[in-house]
Amino acid sequence: MPHPYAKRMFTDTVKKVQEEYGVRESAQQMEDSPIAHDILTDREREFIETRDSFYTATVNSNGWPYVQHRGGPKGFLRVIDKKTIAFPDFRGNDQYLSVGNLRDIDRISLILMDYPNRRRLKILGYCKVVTEREDLMQVAKLEPADYGYSAHRAMIITLDSFDWNCPQHIIPRYTQQEIEAMLPEQPDPIQTSFALPTSQEIEKLSSGFIPVEVTGIHKQAENIYEFILHPLDNAPVMPSAGTHIRVAVRGHDGLVKVNAYSLINGPKQNTAFHIAVLKETNGECGSYFMHHTPRLGDRLYIRPSKNDFPLVENAAHSLLIAGGIGITPILSMARALHAAKASFEVHYTARTQKHMVFKQQIAELAGNRGHFYYSREESSTKLVLNDLLAKPKVGTHIYVCGPKKLIEIVIAIATATGWPKAQIHFELFGNHSAKQENDRPIEMELRKTGKTIQVAKEQSILDALLAAGVAIGFSCKRGECANCKVPVLEGDIDHRDIVLDSYQKEAGNVMCSCVSRVKGNQLVLDL
Repeated sequence: MPHPYAKRMFTDTVKKVQEEYGVRESAQQMEDSPIAHDILTDREREFIETRDSFYTATVNSNGWPYVQHRGGPKGFLRVIDKKTIAFPDFRGNDQYLSVGNLRDIDRISLILMDYPNRRRLKILGYCKVVTEREDLMQVAKLEPADYGYSAHRAMIITLDSFDWNCPQHIIPRYTQQEIEAMLPEQPDPIQTSFALPTSQEIEKLSSGFIPVEVTGIHKQAENIYEFILHPLDNAPVMPSAGTHIRVAVRGHDGLVKVNAYSLINGPKQNTAFHIAVLKETNGECGSYFMHHTPRLGDRLYIRPSKNDFPLVENAAHSLLIAGGIGITPILSMARALHAAKASFEVHYTARTQKHMVFKQQIAELAGNRGHFYYSREESSTKLVLNDLLAKPKVGTHIYVCGPKKLIEIVIAIATATGWPKAQIHFELFGNHSAKQENDRPIEMELRKTGKTIQVAKEQSILDALLAAGVAIGFSCKRGECANCKVPVLEGDIDHRDIVLDSYQKEAGNVMCSCVSRVKGNQLVLDL
């Protein structure tokens, strides 16, 4: 069935213009959409009934259009059923032009805006005007409780079709209350060391940092804020799906450190770096710094983007799995795949709905191939990975990001069911087992060189080696790439990575030095 909205709007003249501007092919794809756009789903119902204003358009008998704004309390525009919406016409808001136009031509168009989230819903329908004299009860039923204004007409609209618009050029607008809700919490007065990193401190770290300005801070979910970082030299950002940047942050000890954050940019978002940061109570302070210190207009320093989690080009299908804040690289992948008109699906799990970030964006990108699960809500569907990964598929690639446990389970099930290793891709978003309270200092001997190095309780073996001038390759520092793997001669290894296979771990002669330790306090490396 052709897209009903496009069928109404894409006249022969419009199609000719589309051809002239080279967009006819994409318009044809819209027309051929298999998704029905003439039945209101839960997605449209939720959007419609949370608006407090919208625009209507009617046309008079002379062919002239008339556009009018309608306002009221949230929910005054109601979804009666899958084909009917209605709203009350309040006293003092008489619109004789619209009502007069509808007596001649009953066609009406509605445009509903969500400025903060840059969404727009366009509706076509047929409007029947019902007055108090004709049906007092029907009009009364539409009056919102405690609004203070009575209705003297009911506008009953039978749906013809609808369409969602892309967010481009929708400028976000916010109320004062919304702005206050979006801003991060004020700094804890007990913490006094969370100043912005200085240029002098950055110079001491290493080269490669660039300055950026914080041009946006938006609350996206419970304890999750989006930060927009604009390069001060206005250099274009070149995002690719799965890319991350490293941001200089200040730790609890007052020292400047570097934290990695995945970009959520789409392919065309090339003027600034977009990241989303979860406030972690047991983190290494990077999230605390980001949530409490930067404000609009502040300067931060970042290392430019790097991609350790790229999409495989020309894959037949992409299976995207995310847990919690691990949705960030998955969102950029979904945006890239959607733009490329590639085949993909998203499976996203979070603790509760309020902890799920970017759900609406995923739903719009993936359509009916977007699936959402809530682990701590009794009535919700849970993500069953055994079913999802039961049978390997040629040309399908798996991408997973989230808590270590989720990634380990995906890898274990996919491996057990026969998925080729080359088709399984992952990125760990925070390895909480990398540092533990019972960690102890380690005396590390390098057998070949005769060096003895002391590893502090809170220090990784990799950092201790680097501080001693030992040349060790590394990349992720999260136990997921194995670039920092070192040969072990003596020591009971406590493996905390997710990249070494079971045979390597059982052999006990190699370890990922960025996260793993030993269960005792003695370690001998073949270095």
